[in-house]
Amino acid sequence: MKSGTDYDIYALVYTKNGRQIDVAMFGAKGIPPLRSFGNGAVEHMGDVRRNSGSTKTEVIKLRLNNDILAVVPVVYSAQSNGTGSFYRYPVSMSIDNHNGTSVTISAKNANNNDRIYSCVPGILQNTPEGVIISPLELYSKPNSENRPILRMGSSNMVEVIMDKGPKNDYK
Repeated sequence: MKSGTDYDIYALVYTKNGRQIDVAMFGAKGIPPLRSFGNGAVEHMGDVRRNSGSTKTEVIKLRLNNDILAVVPVVYSAQSNGTGSFYRYPVSMSIDNHNGTSVTISAKNANNNDRIYSCVPGILQNTPEGVIISPLELYSKPNSENRPILRMGSSNMVEVIMDKGPKNDYK
């Protein structure tokens, strides 16, 4: 990322009892910051690595338990950045189980609209057969600062609805 930009990640967790929990280092309207959920099942590690330039890496560790049906990582451009696309800054997004399954959106293939602030690269579904990682590549509407929401879909899989949640706090 270029100097002065601040892209962040957070995780939306959908539980068996139909609750959405937002694990993030920053809040949203009516939702305080929450670094960890489920006794460490979903844990935001913050900025874990910064190279000699200004490129940084953020990580959310997952150790899913039976109470979690799905986890949706969200990449977010802080409002204080002003405009700037995932493509221009160059922001890559990846979900990786370190066991051969991953979803990646490289910066060169990311949306280049300077007024899109959120991207959901994929979803992790916790099924009886194991954790399934699926690509989504969903982007917020231009100028939307609202978080996505999760709901149970008709096929008993969790769905992501963009721009329907609370507005992210200014950071």
